[in-house]
Amino acid sequence: MTIDRSSLRRCAPPVGVPQVRHLAVCSAALLAVAVACSGATSPTPSPSTTTATSTSTSNRPAPDPSRFQQDILLEGVFDEPTEMTVAHDGRVFIVERHGTFSMYDPTTRTQRAVQRLVVNDTDENGLIGITLDPGFDRNHWIYLNRTVGDHHRLARFTFDGDSLRDERVMLEVRIDKGCCHTGGSMTFDRNGHLFLSYGDNTNPFTAGDYAPIEPTPGKSLADALRSAGNTQDLRGKILRITPTPDGKYTIPAGNLFADPKVGRPEIYVMGDRNPYRISVDQHTGWLYWGEVGPDARRDSVYGSEGFDEVNQAKQAGNYGWPMFIADNRPYRNYNFTTKQLFDFFDPKHPVNSSPNNTGAKVLPLPQPAMIYYPYEKSEKFPLTGEGGRTAMAGPVYHYGDYAGSAVRLPEYYDNKFFHYDWMRGWVMATTLSSSGDYVRMEPFLSQLTFDHPVDMEMGSDGSLYVLEYGTYWNAKNPNARLSRITYHPGNRPPVAKLVASRTVGAAPLTVELSADSSFDRDPNDAIHFTWKIPGSADREGARVTQTFATPGRQHVRLVVRDRAGAESEASTDILVGNAPPKVTIDVVGNRSFYSNDAGVDYTVKVSDAEDGTLGKIDPSKVKVSLAYGPAGAAAAPVSTNAGAQSASVPEGLARIRKSDCLACHGIDNASVGPAYVAVAQKYQNQPDARMKLITKIATGGTGVWGDRVMPPHPGLSEDDRRVIVDYILSLASSKLPARGRAPLNQHASAPGGTYRLTAIYADQPRNGIGPLADTAVVVLHAPRILASTTETTRGIGPGTGQGADGTTHLLATIYSDTASLTFGRLDLTGISSVTLELRAGYRGAHPFTIELRDGSPTGAVLGSADVRPSGQGWFTQTVPLAATTGEHALFIVLRSSDRDIEQFNPMVTVDGVRFDRRG
Repeated sequence: MTIDRSSLRRCAPPVGVPQVRHLAVCSAALLAVAVACSGATSPTPSPSTTTATSTSTSNRPAPDPSRFQQDILLEGVFDEPTEMTVAHDGRVFIVERHGTFSMYDPTTRTQRAVQRLVVNDTDENGLIGITLDPGFDRNHWIYLNRTVGDHHRLARFTFDGDSLRDERVMLEVRIDKGCCHTGGSMTFDRNGHLFLSYGDNTNPFTAGDYAPIEPTPGKSLADALRSAGNTQDLRGKILRITPTPDGKYTIPAGNLFADPKVGRPEIYVMGDRNPYRISVDQHTGWLYWGEVGPDARRDSVYGSEGFDEVNQAKQAGNYGWPMFIADNRPYRNYNFTTKQLFDFFDPKHPVNSSPNNTGAKVLPLPQPAMIYYPYEKSEKFPLTGEGGRTAMAGPVYHYGDYAGSAVRLPEYYDNKFFHYDWMRGWVMATTLSSSGDYVRMEPFLSQLTFDHPVDMEMGSDGSLYVLEYGTYWNAKNPNARLSRITYHPGNRPPVAKLVASRTVGAAPLTVELSADSSFDRDPNDAIHFTWKIPGSADREGARVTQTFATPGRQHVRLVVRDRAGAESEASTDILVGNAPPKVTIDVVGNRSFYSNDAGVDYTVKVSDAEDGTLGKIDPSKVKVSLAYGPAGAAAAPVSTNAGAQSASVPEGLARIRKSDCLACHGIDNASVGPAYVAVAQKYQNQPDARMKLITKIATGGTGVWGDRVMPPHPGLSEDDRRVIVDYILSLASSKLPARGRAPLNQHASAPGGTYRLTAIYADQPRNGIGPLADTAVVVLHAPRILASTTETTRGIGPGTGQGADGTTHLLATIYSDTASLTFGRLDLTGISSVTLELRAGYRGAHPFTIELRDGSPTGAVLGSADVRPSGQGWFTQTVPLAATTGEHALFIVLRSSDRDIEQFNPMVTVDGVRFDRRG
């Protein structure tokens, strides 16, 4: 499948040896269109709407989450995977949008790229669908859906084990160039009927996020009535055909149009926007699909707000688009060029009057969606969450189909329908009544992280295969992966964990390998360790040391087996033949804090075992930059290495990673939306940029970066948005030479922020390894740190209040007669004193002592001061610091002789802690 850039609304390495590792599941989408860069939220268990009597499984207890096992079969080898199909023998065939057809072999546990097909991969086009013939074990037929030129082409191939041959073109669907919504998913039912989906191939932006209905001549690309609403067009449809042995097809009884003069006989379902992933219940023959919906955020004169849908068709039907959505909420017939409003479409009498329509004018009555949800939280289906949305349909599970399997999913999920959301990352198990009506949904493996799941298929043993697209849209993601989920009702396999002391270096490379973190969940079970190392005999034991003399990628596997013979694996690649470089930054003066100086002198040093040092290494190959992130008072350093060469993850980036924003924005690469670096550069000189962007994340917007729509982000708090914006603005870095003076002049207009001086060098590749990069970062904080960000909490209670600077934020209140604050390791070079902002306890003024101690609360005293508070207002106390150089873990100890200090009689409240420079 492909992501729908058009709907962008939403925010809008060569194939190699795969890694196979085991993860224990601790608890129980693209594309296409609506990829949203909003703060999508995962569902949490809560009551959901019930519309019918549940089946008998509702009385069974939910299965123990620890009995599910997820094995990562392949990772880092895919370039935009779109769909997969699983053979009876466990082989998995995967297609990628740019044309690669590959196979996972369960015997060797490796992936093989079988063939690269020629495709048109512009927009969302390309190799978009795959399925196996029901008789594949005998005839070896594989069906592929791909874009060739200006057509989507369905073709049957014969797989001979090494390649695809004997292509039989079965069907071609013409597309208009310049847009989106491909569909492409395929599956068979038990009667040999092939279902395949196609999106409406319509540009939605002209319509302002509502239904694109554009009758103006020359603008038909913006008219979905010409495709999805057209009975003589195969776009915006799900087709049903019966393949024949000669590579052609016939039309089964029961499709939507029996008379070809009225509509194309291949059509089973019409009125689809982008049915990106479809599935058929092999028992009932009922069809399921996810429908990626439009972006409108509210009802208006043009019609309904946008919804994604999860649909069920028990028989052929019209599902409404672009006239209706959700439970048949209508859109208005409207000319978006002339702005002329016509009537709302009538669900009791749908008429397609578009001049671009070549089919019937009176259409079949529209069918309502089974499940539907907007950007905001749905009252009817609250578990679907909120934020970006891309609905997908998975399999209906039948426990009895896998009798005798030791790894099939539990009976609890018998007859339940799995569906998932590419954008939000959740999977739901929906219970249906005996007549197929919706009863309720519940999260499936809710603590397992799926990074944009794009396909789910049942294996022949009742295990569940999951294909994940990875973090970024339109990119080769290192975390794109194939995994398999199994269930173990009896003995549970052990959990394999592998730790390598080094994973890259020059040859010979000696590596210590440890399995010490592996464990077994069954009480008193013993586990055994086997190491499988290239060029070496199998070795036993929890720890081994291996010297790799041969350059190249060495794939190391750890097999952990329990007494019952159950096993799991972990693996890693050791990259031999290229030593990584080392980059450092020397600065003159203090390397933890900046003052009001005009700048800081610095020198970047680079050394590489093969490339040499600067001089031999071209200085222009070293990327040096300075960035400033505005904030309130500077937060405490986030690692114990604060102020040193530390590349710790900034808080803003950490919060971005917790949201779904990276699906639409890369840090320095454009995706559905612009790169964050580009955003920072665009807004860096605008004085109101910070508040403008904080508001825009909340409300959404369009027009700044072309016709791409950025949706609102209801799941992100104001604090989240503030921290994210500060991080984004900090990316507007200035480029610097390898040696010089970095100007520190941005904090004058935005006090309290942080400078990050960064140097990066990537070495020359050798022996097929690399290039390898190293990064050095010097973080210079404002000299005032909030006490509430202390790394220790004993005797200290954080609470919101008005601080010494008049703003409301977290304060640190001392509830014990002895307490200490520390902010990690700080450079004390040139620091003459530490000044605390204090307020006396609200039940009286307690005398106390402040001590500055080195390394621990009982370490050497570097300074002290006695404090005798008076009054209830804020005051400052300066504590002289003995002349100290270099980095120290400085502890600020507060102690009082009064023994009645407690929660309701605190010693003192501390706000900012300022580090004063000498001179």
